[in-house]
Amino acid sequence: MQNEKQKLRGVLFRVFTLVAMGLIAWAYVSPIWWVTLKAPQYPPDAYPEGVRIHFHFTGVKNGCTQLPEGEVFEDEILDCVEEMNTINHYIGMEPVEVGAQREIAFAPYGVAGTLFLLFLFLLYSGPLWWVLPLPGMFLSVIFVLDYAGWLWWFGHNLHDWAAFSVKEFMPTVLGEAKVAQFATYSYPHSGFYMLGAASLLLLLSLLIRMKQLRQKDISM
Repeated sequence: MQNEKQKLRGVLFRVFTLVAMGLIAWAYVSPIWWVTLKAPQYPPDAYPEGVRIHFHFTGVKNGCTQLPEGEVFEDEILDCVEEMNTINHYIGMEPVEVGAQREIAFAPYGVAGTLFLLFLFLLYSGPLWWVLPLPGMFLSVIFVLDYAGWLWWFGHNLHDWAAFSVKEFMPTVLGEAKVAQFATYSYPHSGFYMLGAASLLLLLSLLIRMKQLRQKDISM
């Protein structure tokens, strides 16, 4: 009976860890967060979702969809990163590409390293084995903290030459807000939920592994 429980724990440990690895890899190529700005000069018929950008591990991407048929050429896509930079310039804020350049350059190595540690987590049970899944468990937290830090930097480093002067401010990390005539919306995207699910699975894997190794020590 005890052997069967140990076998089940081993299966669950491996399945949860492998699924978490897959989710992290999938999140790497998916948008993690999205931001939308809406204003009178960006009407819904031209910008159905507002001026929308997506934050990925690899940089900031266009989040705008194709315009309705008849508005522009059928294959033309709005470049909302450029539009967002235009808005930022209007209030004296730096272009979005200025932020997190080091993090973006490091991201491929960081994610690859995290996946390698999780691979070792499947095999290693020696001293400090429990450290191996921690980077994967906290990827979503690291992303939000870094994202919030850069938002603070953007909002507190406004230039004097702005066409529309605003006081230093903290852009919205999560939720809705209004700056001048712009309504802003900032929420997690699919990749963030993948990271959250991976964190939960890795926590379960860690607890299962702890019990598995503890039971092994007792039986010895």
